[in-house]
Amino acid sequence: MKRISLIAMMLVIAFSLIACSKSADSNSTSNVENSTDQNEIAQTTESAEKSKFLSVGTAGTGGAYYPIGIAIADIITNDLDIPTSAKVTGGAAENNMLVDDNTVQLAITQGPMAYAAVNGTSPYTTQYENVLALFNGLSKGVLHVVVMNDSSINSFEDLKGKTIAMGPAGGGAINVTLDILSAYGLDLDDIKPTFLAYAEGVDALKDGNVDAAVIQSAAPASAITQLAASTKDFKIISIEEDKLEEVLKTFPYYSGIDIPHDMYGIESDATTVYLSNMVVVSGELSEDEVYNITKAIFENIDKIQQSHPAAKGLSIETAVERTPIPLHPGAEKYFKERGLLSE
Repeated sequence: MKRISLIAMMLVIAFSLIACSKSADSNSTSNVENSTDQNEIAQTTESAEKSKFLSVGTAGTGGAYYPIGIAIADIITNDLDIPTSAKVTGGAAENNMLVDDNTVQLAITQGPMAYAAVNGTSPYTTQYENVLALFNGLSKGVLHVVVMNDSSINSFEDLKGKTIAMGPAGGGAINVTLDILSAYGLDLDDIKPTFLAYAEGVDALKDGNVDAAVIQSAAPASAITQLAASTKDFKIISIEEDKLEEVLKTFPYYSGIDIPHDMYGIESDATTVYLSNMVVVSGELSEDEVYNITKAIFENIDKIQQSHPAAKGLSIETAVERTPIPLHPGAEKYFKERGLLSE
């Protein structure tokens, strides 16, 4: 009887040991699975910090935005291993809308356009809260209004009733031109606008299909340089001194500038206006990613400077001066590290 009880007790102990072993195995497996899940979550979080690809909004191929955009895209692709491409767009005004809806993640625009987009003023009808600054002072966007030498157009006043290539729809050239025309008592209803990319507008001018072509670009503008390669029979319209004073007083974000005649090999200098161009970025990008993008760009600033003559004056010292809209936190972090912003 005692022997039977002893055997029973041993069986109970054996079953208990087996149960404990299975429980330990189960816990061990569970721990491995939990560890795997945590690793997967960590990997997913890590990959979320780095975009699969990025786009840089530029403008038409005939201006300065496009080659500068290519240089920015190449830096991001090569330094950060994020496939990035320059995208042809309607230009400065449209680029803010494209960044806001994340169609492009970075874009080149004009300071006044970025300010108008963030604040919801003309030409925008709503506030674009997803548009943030990456850096300012990229280049000077110079207004060129080009006509052929045999044209009767010698002043902005003479543009009344004329067919004008205003640059691409959505481009910043439209608003700048209308600002200048307002000093002459003219508006969009007083001209016959057509919306063509800069290179196409210059071709239309040369072929006699438009009376004037507007190019809002860093100087020298490649579309005009191409025109000058085939003919010097054109001129750039000047803003008269009194009208220039009125424009600068009414629109404080413009500055006056002289275009020397030898820049394009034409007969006369021209007086016009310019504004600063900048790079904006989507608020949907993480702080770390934008920090890395900003760092890569300014560690390779020579590539931007060499991409187009207009960008040769870009410097990190002026990149945050008079920035018209808030900086992305990632860009702000970088510029603070470089001592360009106070903590």
